[in-house]
Amino acid sequence: MSAPQRPKRIGGRPGVALLALAGALVAASTAAACSSGAYMAGQSTTTGHTTSQSPTTGAVSSTTGVSASDGSWSLIPAGKVSITTPMGWTGKELLVADAGCCASVGSVNMSSFNPQTNSWGTLPPAPLTARSFAVGAWTGSQMIVAGGWASPDGTMVHATQSTDGAAWDASSDTWYPIAAMPNPLPYPSYDPRSFWTSTEVLVWDSNPATGTEVVMAYNPATNTWRYLPTSTLAPRVGAVAVWTGRELIVWGGASEARDSHGQIVGIAPLDDGAALNPATNTWRRLPTAPVPGRAYAAAAWSGHEVLLWGGQNGLTSQIGKGAGYNPATNTWRPLPLSPLRAKQGSTGVWTGRFFIVMGGSAGPRANFPVPGPGSAAYDPASNTWTAMPAAPDFGPLAPTPNIPADQRVGALGIWTGKSVLMLGGATSCCYQGPRPDGVAWNPASQVPATRSTS
Repeated sequence: MSAPQRPKRIGGRPGVALLALAGALVAASTAAACSSGAYMAGQSTTTGHTTSQSPTTGAVSSTTGVSASDGSWSLIPAGKVSITTPMGWTGKELLVADAGCCASVGSVNMSSFNPQTNSWGTLPPAPLTARSFAVGAWTGSQMIVAGGWASPDGTMVHATQSTDGAAWDASSDTWYPIAAMPNPLPYPSYDPRSFWTSTEVLVWDSNPATGTEVVMAYNPATNTWRYLPTSTLAPRVGAVAVWTGRELIVWGGASEARDSHGQIVGIAPLDDGAALNPATNTWRRLPTAPVPGRAYAAAAWSGHEVLLWGGQNGLTSQIGKGAGYNPATNTWRPLPLSPLRAKQGSTGVWTGRFFIVMGGSAGPRANFPVPGPGSAAYDPASNTWTAMPAAPDFGPLAPTPNIPADQRVGALGIWTGKSVLMLGGATSCCYQGPRPDGVAWNPASQVPATRSTS
């Protein structure tokens, strides 16, 4: 195989028009989210894993020499597309899809962000029609994408469910087709989750609108898909879904009530959960949590516990409590109260020592700034929270330049091994969706000497 080729660089920033019109989680999902005040919880990832994943190794550190608040923020410049999943962290670059804008479905033509140079690039165009809500994962050598709402002309009005997929091979910098899914995910599917298990891309989707749950997996070694059993949990939106390295932990979420026009008029938070072991094709129910149910919580895997905080527990209400679930002992524990105001759609990331919770909305219309700290860090070793310093304001081209750049809802998040990256997300409801920029938290012991701004 040929030597890896670097993705082509993109220069400059998008104009004011692109930022002002940055699409919703595309138009259809934003309308659904805004009608209920719900937002997709911030997704997190870490080295060698992808969407909604957290580290599978690394026990909680007992180091006490550096405070969670020691470090600095830096702005991530805007790329040329609104940032959304599928997402993959290669160990050097973050790969993200194009969310599109307004009536556009976007695409799985991947952009690449390099934290070392603080700059954006692109991968070769994917051999798939324009689409949104595809699933995908980084395998360690390939970026796999499949399914979604595909549109021959790129418009949402002509989008239909798709099953085709493709893989980008990093060593040759080329795409090739993969086997189609056995069936498309249920319509409408606004938040399918996907995880790399070390052998398969595991896909989980729960859909109250259709009353269905789908679990399937793709094996790149055999180029085959398989169905896995469902959890038997009630269909739900906004659930915590975290891969531990052995199990998929699903907890919480909410059911929905809709009127004759399809508008969400009520939600009921759920407080149950289950764990899937794909090696044995079996689910087990989780014990009762010591905190109330909620949807759109921030969550991450610490290598020891599933840590979660915040979320939506009513049509217009949020909750500020958190909890930790230990699958080894099958036990829960409540977290102490944080310095954050109760919020939904925050981004959760595990750094190897701290559970960082960033952003989120304290209201159904995502009015920013949210009072109080924008972000906070939880240290399991001391069982304490620390408020983070204020992030820098959005850049001058942003529609909302005078609020901190971590004040966004539904953003993606990763730990690179050196910095926490928070990208995309929305800064207002219903007319502006995923952003093309981000913000980075650089812990004190790993603050880069210099950072490019172009």
